[in-house]
Amino acid sequence: MMLSWGHIKKWAVLFFILIFPYLIVQVIEKSTHNILTLGYFEKQVLLTDSLGVPYETIDSVQVPNFTLINQYEKSISNVDLLGYNYIVNFFFTSCPTICPTTTLNLIELQKKIKKFDIDNFKIISISVDPDNDTPEKMQDYAISMGIDLSNWEFLTGEKEDIYNIVQSGFSLAVGQDSLAPGGVFHSSSVTIVDSHGYLRTGLDKKKNIKFVYDGTLYSDVKLLMDEIQRLSITDYQDNYEIKMK
Repeated sequence: MMLSWGHIKKWAVLFFILIFPYLIVQVIEKSTHNILTLGYFEKQVLLTDSLGVPYETIDSVQVPNFTLINQYEKSISNVDLLGYNYIVNFFFTSCPTICPTTTLNLIELQKKIKKFDIDNFKIISISVDPDNDTPEKMQDYAISMGIDLSNWEFLTGEKEDIYNIVQSGFSLAVGQDSLAPGGVFHSSSVTIVDSHGYLRTGLDKKKNIKFVYDGTLYSDVKLLMDEIQRLSITDYQDNYEIKMK
């Protein structure tokens, strides 16, 4: 049965009233993840006003100061990494569980990122077993895993310094435990740090704030790939001054 012109107009009007707005919203929601700048880690800090009266406020979190040694026995500091967007994870070479899985996932991330010709990106893997992880051992580990070291630093140093970086700088757990696989327990979290040294947050698939990414989950690593692309490729006019509220 042929529809009359009046019926066609009626259905067209209903489409634009009911369906078209929904489609627009879906397009916007899917694109929002690609056009919004990444968020910042924030913490409460205690300051003092001009009269000497203390007050609390919110400040963006920067990566802690550190100087460690890489797989080539070269000193690497947080200052040396300024100008690079990078991710940080914690590992140790004899870890039998989460570390190999995380490393393999990050290898895939590295390959994907290189396809986008992103030059200002690094992967930083810091050993939480520095008493055993010498630069030579870390280099052997990287070779055994088939890792491209052109933009990947494996770092070691003094245990006290590294534990302070993990716990105070990144608010993650670490410690020695005879019951833990390999004798050390640590987080599988991966954190984003931008080229100005600020810890950044992303979004999950439901647009909820995501503070860290689980390196053992490839689904999380895929999200991380998107965030690195947004942070590295898109020309955002971010305000890197201290954020006060």
